[in-house]
Amino acid sequence: MENQKIKKLNGIGIKLLFIVLVILGLLIGLARINGLLNDREASYLKAKFQISESAGSNLRLQGPFIAIPYVTKWNEFVYRDGHQFSEEKSQEGWKIINADYVNIEAEVNSETRRVGIYSNPIFTSSNNVYATIQQQLPSSTEDTSYDLEKSIVYFAIKNSSLTCSPVFNMNDKNYDTDPITFDGKTVVGAYIPLSTEKNIFKTKLGLRGAEDFSYTISAKDTRLTMKSDWTSPGFTGYSYLPDKHTIYDNGFSAEWNVHFGSSDAKEVIGFSFIEPVNLYQKLHRATKYGFLFILVPFLVLFLFETFAKIILHPVHYLLSGAACILFFLLLLALSEHIPFDLSYIFAALTASITVALYISSVTKKFVLGFLMEGIFAILYGYLFVSLRSEDYALLFGAFFAFAILVMIMFITRKIDWYNLKGKKNSDTRLLQVSELKQ
Repeated sequence: MENQKIKKLNGIGIKLLFIVLVILGLLIGLARINGLLNDREASYLKAKFQISESAGSNLRLQGPFIAIPYVTKWNEFVYRDGHQFSEEKSQEGWKIINADYVNIEAEVNSETRRVGIYSNPIFTSSNNVYATIQQQLPSSTEDTSYDLEKSIVYFAIKNSSLTCSPVFNMNDKNYDTDPITFDGKTVVGAYIPLSTEKNIFKTKLGLRGAEDFSYTISAKDTRLTMKSDWTSPGFTGYSYLPDKHTIYDNGFSAEWNVHFGSSDAKEVIGFSFIEPVNLYQKLHRATKYGFLFILVPFLVLFLFETFAKIILHPVHYLLSGAACILFFLLLLALSEHIPFDLSYIFAALTASITVALYISSVTKKFVLGFLMEGIFAILYGYLFVSLRSEDYALLFGAFFAFAILVMIMFITRKIDWYNLKGKKNSDTRLLQVSELKQ
């Protein structure tokens, strides 16, 4: 009798070995799907980069500044042919002056641009800029002469970030702007004669970009107010958080007030365009749970064999597991063309119904198909909730895995693993042993 138990156990072990090999093969298939997902994500990031670059990419606004040309002259003694001479030297340069106060009122609107099947948001903005220069402008001395008539008022910004050529207004006079190159850099500005009194500046900037909108602080006192139709702004990663902000169903508003700002071009305020959980992040998170869609159905099939008195071949496990794995491929293919939630529902129903009908047909017991469909409903429902609850995904996953283990332990607590074919076969074996003894 002991030998029969060992023989029976060996038979179970061989079948489990085949099932383990099937699981390993399916995990390799899942890895291939994950590799395909990486390739598709790389194509998406490339398209996203192309859209961002064509829109001016990340917007960096700085200014306004005043550049005043100056010439410094001095006498320098030189020796030539054994004699000392006084020679006049001169140096030209630019005196850069920051505004004392800057107030920017920005209204940012987003739109979606596409490259093939991929899309990415870009933005256009209307910015009313007000600034005052209250400090005393430099005046000429005996050694240094400043030419206030040839001063340049400018913003440090890429030409590609402008949607139109702005008009600068200084002390109630308008000046057209152009790209100006001075001191080795190209800026957007205008030649504006300045007075030594208080100078008041205003303009309207039409800007565009992608990814984020940022303003580099250069004035002693800076105020930025912003309204946008983007519903997921990111305010971290900048030098200052907004003093107050409100997020609505159709956008947000924010306000910054920075006093005693530095002029070293290191302090930045603004926001970035955040996608709460983009498509490929969801797909990556989904495939991380792919092993559950292999192990759980296999455990259910094994329990069906144990309690429903049926016999399944490893091929049945293989085909059922393959349908579960192809759920992820179907989800990837569909979600690139239709909304993710709809793609998920369609792919989940396709995979679960296919496996349920297959098991019903193989076993000739349709109740097992209904049970399998119920298991899949729980499994796909858990994954869907986990994908939508990023902050609690680990918590849900831990409790779900533990709940599955407890359920399996409870269901299998009375199984005689040496006699998986049931009491009838046990009685037959005992009768055969009794006859042999006689």
